[in-house]
Amino acid sequence: MAMDIIAFVAGLIVGIVAVSVAVEFAWRKSAPEKTCKLLKKWSLHEIKNPMIVAERLHVEPPADAKIVVANPSSHAKNARENPDVMGNFAVGLNKAYIFAGEIKEGQIAMVTSDEDILKELRSMFYEFYRKKEKVVSYVPKKGRVRIRGIVRAVFPYRDGYLMRLSYEGGVVGVILKERMDVEGRRVEVEGEVLEHPFIKPSNITILD
Repeated sequence: MAMDIIAFVAGLIVGIVAVSVAVEFAWRKSAPEKTCKLLKKWSLHEIKNPMIVAERLHVEPPADAKIVVANPSSHAKNARENPDVMGNFAVGLNKAYIFAGEIKEGQIAMVTSDEDILKELRSMFYEFYRKKEKVVSYVPKKGRVRIRGIVRAVFPYRDGYLMRLSYEGGVVGVILKERMDVEGRRVEVEGEVLEHPFIKPSNITILD
């Protein structure tokens, strides 16, 4: 009788342990996967069929990338422009990078493979991408301007230099404090028209 009781208790203990192990194993299998993590090192080339949204792009994208940017840069030569773009991310077939700021080396990114997040990012991309790019083809008499063109010459002018820039609507002079070696280059100039056709630039971006 005593041996039967001991055997029963021993069997009960073994059973409890076995059930606990089984429950823990099942819980681990059914627990949701970790689909997001932070990265300090990343590469846009790791994303398949990337669609990139950027306020300004500072790194070279994959050749097959579709890109929409708020501001042009030398790394976004074939990008579509939309001044309404906000945020910075790259989404592909099975993962996405969401950046803490402008897309550049050293920027912290969150990588995710969550399908709901990927769908939302793709939707955001196409919303920005579908909007028609606004192109300024004239220079106003006064006020703010953003213009693209080819630099024909840079030469001394008063206390600085003058960039002679030709664009589809004519020729303008961009006032420089220091000389820039950009003859023959395609650039974008943002700034203020002081007195037509002279522009005081706030930003000059080399596009090629």
